[in-house]
This record gives sequence, C-alpha cells and structure tokens, in this order.
Amino acid sequence: MKIIQALPRRMKFEAKAASSVELCVCEWVSGSRYRGSTTVFAERSDATPLLDVDIFRLTPAPKLASWHLALSIRQQVKAKGYDLIVTQQHISTAARIAAFNRGTPVVLQTHNYIDPPLKGRSAFVRNQIRAMELNSLGGITFISNATLEAFGKDWPQVSVPRTVITNGFDFSTWNPNREKQKLVAVVGRANNNKGILESAQGVRDFVRAFPDWKAVFILSEINLYKDYVAEVHRTLGEVPDNVQILQNIPFAVVKDLMETAAIAVVASKWNEPFGRTALEAHAAGAALISSGTGGLREISGDCAIYLDAVTGPAIDQALRHLAGDEQLQRRLVEDGGQRVRDLFSLVPSDRGTSQVVPLCERLDRFYDRVVRLTPAGDLLEKAV
Repeated sequence: MKIIQALPRRMKFEAKAASSVELCVCEWVSGSRYRGSTTVFAERSDATPLLDVDIFRLTPAPKLASWHLALSIRQQVKAKGYDLIVTQQHISTAARIAAFNRGTPVVLQTHNYIDPPLKGRSAFVRNQIRAMELNSLGGITFISNATLEAFGKDWPQVSVPRTVITNGFDFSTWNPNREKQKLVAVVGRANNNKGILESAQGVRDFVRAFPDWKAVFILSEINLYKDYVAEVHRTLGEVPDNVQILQNIPFAVVKDLMETAAIAVVASKWNEPFGRTALEAHAAGAALISSGTGGLREISGDCAIYLDAVTGPAIDQALRHLAGDEQLQRRLVEDGGQRVRDLFSLVPSDRGTSQVVPLCERLDRFYDRVVRLTPAGDLLEKAV
C-alpha cells in the first residue's frame, strides 16, 4: 500500500524542532510495515529530517494553504497512484483533501477532543457542514477511548470507521531501574488546567513534614501564564531548600530527572485527551500520583494513586501515604512499567507479556480496513 502522510501547515518534519504531532507521525511511520511506501508531505526545509523516509517538500503558501496542500496531493496521487492519504487534526483540511482526491480514502488522525456541535439558532447549518466534512472521510483515529466516546456522543450522525490509536512510546531508551532518590517530579505546562499550583501547595506542605525529600518542578509555556507562574514561584519559595524549579529545559534533562525520581505527580484538572506525562512517569520507573482525568486512567489502570480532588491538601496526603509505604511504591513502579509496555509499545516489546497488538500494527490494520471498505469515487456521496 502506498500512503501519503500530510502534515499541517508550518510543519517541516525536522529533527531539530519537531512538534508533538510530528513526533507521533514519526513514531507511527517508523514502525509501520508500510514505511517503505509512505511519503510524508511537509514544508520546505534543508535541515535533517525527523525520519529517514520519502519526503515531498511543499513550498509554503502565503494564502489558502489547505487548498495548496490538497492540490499538491492530488497531483501526486494522479502521478504515482497512492492508495491512502493520512492527515492530522484539522477536519476542514482533511475534508478538502478528500474533495480533491475522490476515490482515494482520507484518514484523519486526531490528537485532542473533536469540538462538539455548536449551539444557538444560527448553528444548524454550520453543524450540518461539519458533519458532512466528517462523513467525507475514510476513517478517523482517536488518541484515547475518552476522546472516542465523547465524539460518539457529540456526533451520532457520523458513520465513518474509527478506532483508538494512542501515542506510542519507544521504551528502549528509558531505564526504569536507575537508583531512585527521595525526589518528587512534577512536569507540565504552567497553567491552571495542569494543576501545577495545587501540586506546588501539596509539595510545599509535604516537604515541610518530610524534609529529607526534595522536589523538582519542570515547567513549560511559562511566558503565556506569567501571573500563574509567579504564584507557583511564591508558593514554592516558602521551601527553597527542598524544591527546584526548572523552565523550558531540553527533553534529555527531563528524562534524566524522571528516571531518578521516586514519585511523579500528574494532577491535571481538565479531561486529558491522553496524558503522555503519565506514560513517561511509568516508563521512568516512578510511582505515580494522578488525577485520573480523561485518558489518564486509561494509561495507568490500577497502577497509580488517584486523587479524589485536585487540591493542595489532597496531593499532600497522597505524597505522605506513598512516601511512607515502600512496598506500595515498588508495586506501582513494577506493575505500571509492565502495563505501559504491554499497551503502548510501538512494536513488539521484549519485556511485554500481553497479547495486545502493538500500536503500529494496529494502525496498519486500520489503514487496511479503510482502503478495503471505501468504494472508489464514493467518498463524498455519504449522507449526513
């Protein structure tokens, strides 16, 4: 099967500056049995590509970028006979590509929740258009069961094939067996949705009671939420000898700290579409305290301590409970590490024990299904 992977505007598939979407595409393509017959459509770049794969370089379009992408794909489909087109996240772009390439199915891979129908007296037509766009696709993948279930409730009139394809993970580069320090790690974007301030309040109270423990907060997007970040700094400034705050650091440093932390806290307050930070905590061998929102519970199962509420006192209590029970820490580390290797390996894992099909093979099978089920020339004839 010949596949086009079409990246969104401004994405160049570069090794030096890859977005989370580009990293997902790289992971999915790298382990696919169709890797050798996949072409990635990305904007023009002279930098080292993210993956050694065939790349079609697009000249950036100052206007009507999605039209430019759809026409470019159409030319290549006619010239080389591709069997499937895969796009990322943007529904209107995917539908436009489908409109320009009738007979070649288009799969939309989503990385977040799909917005529900609009409300209000003037929303009917716009919702009908959105449903038509979705029904013009050959298939949709969702990043978690949480996002899939929300879509089914919001858009019951959409009937295209769908499946869950989570973020994958290369566990071969992670060492969960490193010697652990009495260290709590909190990693995330510095905004209210991630529960960073509540984590700071809980950690502050915890290290006051357990001064032999330290904590590290690794924050990103600090310039977008300056007042919030300032409050986090004020809270943790009350225990300066026990807490380190790091901002916008390289991922290699994040990984190193996660592998030495005994406990990780992921206290998201919103419904996480997936929750890669929790996956990384398990891979690193940290015992996890989680809010369990959205896709977080899908990642951890019964291998985490779940918060009843995202508050400073609740996080403090969970930290005290876990710090005082080394046997529980070991169980969460061992069972959590095994669980994520079983469920989220891109390719068969040497340490995996389950019969779950690896992610890349599951995605390939979905591609096979979409191509098999999509009659040529029938993509835009589906009724809402």
